[in-house]
Amino acid sequence: MRAQTNPLALGGEVPKYARGIGAAVYGTHVYGNLYDCDEEVLRDEVKLTNIVKEAAEKANATVVSLFYYKFTPTGGLSVVAIVAESHISIHTWPEHKYATVDVYTCGSHTDPLTAFEYIAEKLGAKRYSVNISDRSLYENEDAGEDPKP
Repeated sequence: MRAQTNPLALGGEVPKYARGIGAAVYGTHVYGNLYDCDEEVLRDEVKLTNIVKEAAEKANATVVSLFYYKFTPTGGLSVVAIVAESHISIHTWPEHKYATVDVYTCGSHTDPLTAFEYIAEKLGAKRYSVNISDRSLYENEDAGEDPKP
């Protein structure tokens, strides 16, 4: 599996703002696209819901609610977990061996990137792209200052 974009794996220092240092509200949104996935897994609601539960555990997040919707005739699925810390979702297009994944967590105790990579592995993605967005609120944002030093 190969990540096309993974700023945390580039060997450089993670910017202070991306670590939530000085954040009043700490949030990280990891999202991306998975390519050449296992078509069978993408159609299996039992496997996908279990993968989401396991990913939440890997992220140190607590599942509050979990549900899915299966599309016909393609067999694609949307699986969404509401976690105490925010949400995890997977949307699949088995006919294209493609999925999109969002892992958004709040709290410095969480690890959404590990959850994302776990999902990519379990879906058998041959390659993926990943984006990481800082969704934190910094103390100085309330004062109208530039939040990122």
